[in-house]
Amino acid sequence: MAEHADEVGAMAEQIPEAWIGQEVTVYFGLEGYRQPGILKAVSERGIVVQSGQAGEEEHVFWYPHTSVLRLMRGRPRGAEVRSY
Repeated sequence: MAEHADEVGAMAEQIPEAWIGQEVTVYFGLEGYRQPGILKAVSERGIVVQSGQAGEEEHVFWYPHTSVLRLMRGRPRGAEVRSY
């Protein structure tokens, strides 16, 4: 059991840094808006997410940690994700 707890602790320390370069969905704001994109950077102040698909205009967003409600790897299944 102690080994499992150590693995979980080590994994928690790496997230979200371990997700850099992967698709994520950021949940933010009091209304629970969500923004899909590629996680580009993580710092002690916040995260940077690049959104946009091939052929569309790309946008880069910075989210301070205080505004992020949840960060999920990938896209929600069976849900339409709207960009803001």
